[in-house]
Amino acid sequence: MHEKTIKSKRIYQGRLVGLRDDEVELSTGVVSHREICEHPGAVAVVALTEKNEIVLIRQFRKPAEQVLIEIPAGLFNKGEDFKNAALRELKEETGYIAKSIKHVLSVYTSPGYSTELLHFFLAKDLIKESQSYEEDEHIEVELAPVDKLSELVKEGKIKDSKTIIGLWIAENYDSKTPH
Repeated sequence: MHEKTIKSKRIYQGRLVGLRDDEVELSTGVVSHREICEHPGAVAVVALTEKNEIVLIRQFRKPAEQVLIEIPAGLFNKGEDFKNAALRELKEETGYIAKSIKHVLSVYTSPGYSTELLHFFLAKDLIKESQSYEEDEHIEVELAPVDKLSELVKEGKIKDSKTIIGLWIAENYDSKTPH
């Protein structure tokens, strides 16, 4: 079931993503093409307060043309490990610092066309400081009780897939379970 790459053609290279067209040979001998969006990967943070509330952000997302409710997330810098990136993104976007953080799982966001691998972290023992998001961002922070999260999804108030996975982590992940 492996696909052998015959040749690869660069179509576009932006500052964040690249696009290539791979000509592949399937195990059946059929030759086909795969358009692949190259993404460096990212981190997402499920931050829980002592009151069992999840830290969420609201920000306008141009591809969706609307304000979305999300968990904090972002790219990692070159050479930065995932844990430090998660701590940095949490602080920048929400102003929270986590005394306890651990990797929970990693998922491909859209493996049919993208290389993006998203690394989820569970953060606890939070201390609130000030936000320091980038100048091209406008982010509002809000807290939501974990036991109300499913309602927000059912009501269509949360539409972001990484956030829905994050809500599942908040509702189901036992922090004592090894990973």
